[in-house]
Amino acid sequence: MSQEPPCRARVTPADLAREADRAVIYGAVLAAQRPGVRLKPAIAEPALALVPAVRAYLNGDDGPLAEAALAYARACGAEAFLTAKRRPAREG
Repeated sequence: MSQEPPCRARVTPADLAREADRAVIYGAVLAAQRPGVRLKPAIAEPALALVPAVRAYLNGDDGPLAEAALAYARACGAEAFLTAKRRPAREG
């Protein structure tokens, strides 16, 4: 009998890696919105490294930093989450 919980049955290493990357983007969004927040040690370093790119994206920038955040989110299946957190563009 397997020791894995039912929610982990048939989960591939690639699935686990995508899940870990999503945790990093979620942490980066949280840190961008709430500077000084404490993140779990397992994701703190990569999430904090991603904060400048996430912050650029959330602020509506279209430059390389923002594109990097969006590419990261797309790669791990968190594009909808990141897009939902973006501030609407200001009309001027």
